[in-house]
Amino acid sequence: MFGGWKCRERHGCCCGHSAEGPQSVPLCEAAPGKRVKVMRIVGGRQVCARMAAMGIYPGAEVELLPQSCGAPCLVRVHGGTLSLGAGLTRHIMVSPTI
Repeated sequence: MFGGWKCRERHGCCCGHSAEGPQSVPLCEAAPGKRVKVMRIVGGRQVCARMAAMGIYPGAEVELLPQSCGAPCLVRVHGGTLSLGAGLTRHIMVSPTI
C-alpha cells in the first residue's frame, strides 16, 4: 500500500531521508495551488503512522489547495481532500515537483 515504506529510525524524526536538501520547506510554507512531493515527516512514530494512514508519506505527491472556510490547510492526496491543522503541517517537509 505504501510502496515498501518503512519507518527506519526509532527516535525523533522517523520518516524519510536524513538529508532533506535545501529546497525542503514545511507544508505550511508551500504555495497554494501547487503540487509538492513529501520528502520527510518530522516527528515521532505516532505522527508518522497517522500521516501514513492518511496517505501522506515520503514520496507521495500532494496538491496544496487554496484555503477556504477557515481551514488552516487543505490538501488533495491520492484523489481525496484532507484538512490538516497548522501544527501538523509544520511536521511535513515538502519540495516542489518538477
